[in-house]
This record gives sequence, structure tokens and C-alpha cells, in this order.
Amino acid sequence: MKGAENMTVSKNPTSLKLSMDVENGTNALGAMQTKSTSVGSVRLDADAAKCLAVAEAIGELMSHAVVNVYVTEKAELDKAE
Repeated sequence: MKGAENMTVSKNPTSLKLSMDVENGTNALGAMQTKSTSVGSVRLDADAAKCLAVAEAIGELMSHAVVNVYVTEKAELDKAE
């Protein structure tokens, strides 16, 4: 986009989602398979360490081990005029 390098853009987070990949058995070749589960409505100011602690606590309640934890941010981009 021509001229975009001089444009001022602000990023305004609108929502966060906590997602986890959990073990879900193995495939025909013996490799681990995973499935995803998520928790929406995470506070926008949530601390990363607390998000991880929540994921680990949820993992303790599940019958499958947590493999990966992600926080997905949805944000609105606004350009200054």
C-alpha cells in the first residue's frame, strides 16, 4: 500500500481467547495427535502468567495432557487522520 509507511495506526484489542492443544491419542504411524479447546471472554488486561496458570489448572481437570497454550488477540486497527 503506497504511503502506508507514513501512516499512524493504533491497535485496540477487543477480545482475548485462551486456547490449548491437548493430547488425543496417536495416529496410525504412532505419532501423537492433538485436539484444541478454548476459553473465550478472557479479560483484555489478563497477565500472561495468569493465563498460563489457568490453562495448567484446566489441564489438571482434563483426561488429556496439555501440549501447547496460546492467547489469541483480536484487535481493531484505526488509522489517525
